[in-house]
Amino acid sequence: MAISKAQKAAYNDEIKNIKTEIDTLQKNIRETASKRKEMPNLEGYFNIETVYYLVKDIEYNIQINNLSVQMLNIKNNKSLDNAKSSLSKILQFMKETVGDEVDRDSLKENEEYLSRIGHFNARQILDLANKIDETFRSLRDSMGEDSKWKWLFVEFQAKLAVINRNLLNFSDMQKYRDPRQDFFHDRREHLHLVKDSLAEAAKQYRTKYELSAKSREDLKKSIDLLEALRKVHMVMGESSDADKLKTTIDAARQNLDAGDKKDDKDGKKKK
Repeated sequence: MAISKAQKAAYNDEIKNIKTEIDTLQKNIRETASKRKEMPNLEGYFNIETVYYLVKDIEYNIQINNLSVQMLNIKNNKSLDNAKSSLSKILQFMKETVGDEVDRDSLKENEEYLSRIGHFNARQILDLANKIDETFRSLRDSMGEDSKWKWLFVEFQAKLAVINRNLLNFSDMQKYRDPRQDFFHDRREHLHLVKDSLAEAAKQYRTKYELSAKSREDLKKSIDLLEALRKVHMVMGESSDADKLKTTIDAARQNLDAGDKKDDKDGKKKK
């Protein structure tokens, strides 16, 4: 059904203030970038400040899209693309702050990265991780199952899962095991978030492998994420969980090896 001029005018009027807020956020982001250049020793803190601005930018763009769906019965793909761009920037700023490599030799390395934002306590770190995670899920839901970016969000989710892990100080997890100590419950909640994030990201890559092009790389990434989760279990002394996961990983590796052998065999036949 065609959109009338009255509907369009009402919609534009409704989103006018939201667009003004987005413009203000973009100005704040530019100002923070200038501060980061002037004070590189505080880069980590400016990165986090920018991340919060970008989170708000995504929320506003989702709001614009929701109003478009409600008032015009169509998605606002431009706003959703803007939100996707902001999510990419969030992941980049978090990568610069705590890294996003899935295969970290020792989780003790987290301490070195977290020292860049050492004034944040465990509760503030958890709030940051939860906020980014909630924003990611909200945007993914707004995009919908039929989005052309569906598989890109699998990649985003994997990066976010690793960032969640890298935001956790595992030495503090092991040191402060008394429930009466400050931030005990925040650290435990963060640990649950890390485990759930890694497991879900691995599952999503496995789903992509099964439903998309059966790319070897997708299956390998799923295994890498499971290996990262297993390392978390091992560091936390959860040997039973680590052993169960090893069985799953071994089965996935056998699947990967079988696929490689089949590809080699098919390649030889073609020759």
